[in-house]
Amino acid sequence: MEKRIFLAIVISVAFLFIWSAVAPKFFPELVKKPEPPKPAVEKTTTAVPSAQPAPAKTATITPTAPMTTAPVSAERVQLTVIDKPEYTATFRNRGAQLVSFKLKKYALKHTKAPVELVKAREPNRDDFPFALEGQNGPLMQQLNSALYTVSEREERGDRIVEYHYSDGRVTATKTFRFSKQPYLFTFSIAVTPPTPYRVQVGPGIRALEPEEVDSRFVMSGGIYEHEEKFRMVPREKTAFLPIGTVQYVGVADNYFLALLRPTHGGDGMLKRGSIEDPKTKKKHEDYFAAVNAASDGVVSGDAFFGPKETKLLDGYGFGDALQFGWLGLIARFLLGALGWINQFTHNYGWAIVVLTILIKIVLYPLQHKQTVSMKKMQKAQPKIEAIKAKYKKSRTNAEERQKMNVEVMQLYQKEGINPMAGCLPLLLQLPILWGFYNLLSHAIELRGAPFMLWIHDLSEKDPTYILPILMTITMFLQTYMMPATGDPAQRKIFLAMPFIFGFLFKDFACGLVLYWLVQNILTIIQQGIMNKWWKDHPEDLQKA
Repeated sequence: MEKRIFLAIVISVAFLFIWSAVAPKFFPELVKKPEPPKPAVEKTTTAVPSAQPAPAKTATITPTAPMTTAPVSAERVQLTVIDKPEYTATFRNRGAQLVSFKLKKYALKHTKAPVELVKAREPNRDDFPFALEGQNGPLMQQLNSALYTVSEREERGDRIVEYHYSDGRVTATKTFRFSKQPYLFTFSIAVTPPTPYRVQVGPGIRALEPEEVDSRFVMSGGIYEHEEKFRMVPREKTAFLPIGTVQYVGVADNYFLALLRPTHGGDGMLKRGSIEDPKTKKKHEDYFAAVNAASDGVVSGDAFFGPKETKLLDGYGFGDALQFGWLGLIARFLLGALGWINQFTHNYGWAIVVLTILIKIVLYPLQHKQTVSMKKMQKAQPKIEAIKAKYKKSRTNAEERQKMNVEVMQLYQKEGINPMAGCLPLLLQLPILWGFYNLLSHAIELRGAPFMLWIHDLSEKDPTYILPILMTITMFLQTYMMPATGDPAQRKIFLAMPFIFGFLFKDFACGLVLYWLVQNILTIIQQGIMNKWWKDHPEDLQKA
């Protein structure tokens, strides 16, 4: 029996770690959440499209291609700041591009400065979000480096910023509209005479903090939804990826997202590009996401720059961008449960403790059966060994071994032993454990959430390693208290398992280690009570 439990643990842990590596490549989204209807995408229509309104969407800008006029340009660089309760966006009239997008409600973990979703560039770069790219390189460079004139106006409570440029032959207009919708605004870009081009955002999303750069838990890349199917493309996947008509396309990491949702335009694409950090001088590669203009030279739609908050993205129709990986349904359930409990605890650490207790209560009947089965097997072990000794000389005889197995199963039935009762609770715990792992790696609601004492962020590893050490000790005690059955050598292997788990968990998020630690403590209490009861009431074991 112990061999079966041991094999179940080893195979399950190995499977989950291997699956975590291959699943994102072959099965990027196994759980698809129903979404509100998305706006229709007009691919090449020259007339102004009548797009369906997106959920919680800002008012649209009517895309109009400007007529060629006399030369129009500004004389100096001018910055326009859009200050909203959730963010501060800064546009520069050189190229009419977004040069900064700072989130007021989210800060860097160490410097506490606001999270900046626009990566810093070298001084001579002109490929900030809403830059243009196309086959006519010189023209694109001209439009990206030109000084646009700026005009602003208020309309129905929305702030509209409009940029104009013309050299007398080519005219470009970029219009941005900001409403009260958090992190969402609309854009319209028109170039006359029409020429093939695309508007892009990127590369990547935000500058990673030093400890995140080489972390295997931080994932970034391009995302898109095409024909109602969501895909996430790791930045190492391909250098250039034409997509076709898209519902939206963008760049994302674990916690933040920047995307374009076209209502008038052509196909989407992802392109890998290189960018140098002006401070460290290190170059990093990441994706640019882009949408092609329609045949009339116009591209327009919604732009989203913000956190991957569950309710927010679900409301906008971007819910599939919440990638909780394999067993995402469990992670979403756990997140919802933690959010509800947090209304009362006002601390996600204590919310994890409460949720662990609730999970323990739900799984108690199965765990009780596990302990009872192991206790009965411990009591029946001499009889099992006697049966094995009876057939010791017939190990190579398949027929005799079959008879031995039949006798053992008959003994199990007589003694009321269920061999699988010991494995099932362990196997049920692993999906919950994996759900917590995905949750703490991707849920921005828990990013930076403190617990108590030295634990300042449940989504990061414990820098003191105190939690993993406590988890290892309690897991060892829990294993030691379990009824001993089978070969003593196997028991030694089981007693070594806590140290293997402790080594694996030392780099995991504090919240995950906290969950397993509380589970161990509750199991120790449960096991201690049951051991004492059966010692005083041995007759109850047979009835169980």
